[in-house]
Amino acid sequence: MTEFTPATLDDAGEAWLSANAFAYGGGQDGIAARPALEQRTAAIDAFVHTQDLPETDLLAAPDYAAHEGGFAAAARKLGGTSPTLYHADSTTPDAPRMRTLTEEVARVVRGRAANPRWLAGQMRHGFRGAAEIASTLDQMAHFAHLSGAVESHHFELYYDATLGDDAVRRFIEAANPEAAAFMRRRFQQMRDAGYWTTRRNSVIEQITTTPEDAEAGS
Repeated sequence: MTEFTPATLDDAGEAWLSANAFAYGGGQDGIAARPALEQRTAAIDAFVHTQDLPETDLLAAPDYAAHEGGFAAAARKLGGTSPTLYHADSTTPDAPRMRTLTEEVARVVRGRAANPRWLAGQMRHGFRGAAEIASTLDQMAHFAHLSGAVESHHFELYYDATLGDDAVRRFIEAANPEAAAFMRRRFQQMRDAGYWTTRRNSVIEQITTTPEDAEAGS
């Protein structure tokens, strides 16, 4: 499981630079150009990522956090800057929408991830559905660590919709115990790292207590 430390932040920035340090065009095909990329990255005020796939969103796969968050980590690594991050939604070509990355994360959390209808759909898919619920939290965690684009109340909302909901929690624990353990650990990491602030003792107890511990104490 990924740990969220300054070292992992630096590693993510390095991974982004290494993967993107090539120039194309003008008769050149994949020419190494790391110095030029570093120069541009260190001087950039804003970064725009365009999404044109209507069947997915930025919390559905790790590639979005690796790219958008990886860029933010690279900019910080090179000069300590924090460019404004934008997510351009062109899934409807005639009506494209430009949002900040924080706004896009909030939209996806409220519109899909914490939506009872989406969660009910995942619960019909057993083991795989529980894994998808856990994966969404994982992407939120990476975006929070790499770009700071996930606000504390987004984690609170997702907790309430998943482990904080008795029916959803019981489903995850029964269908995919590893996903349940993963989610408790991820929520705890977000709290420990300061990305999620919750003062509810019941929440703190839930993410630090395994089902076995709860059963033993009953």
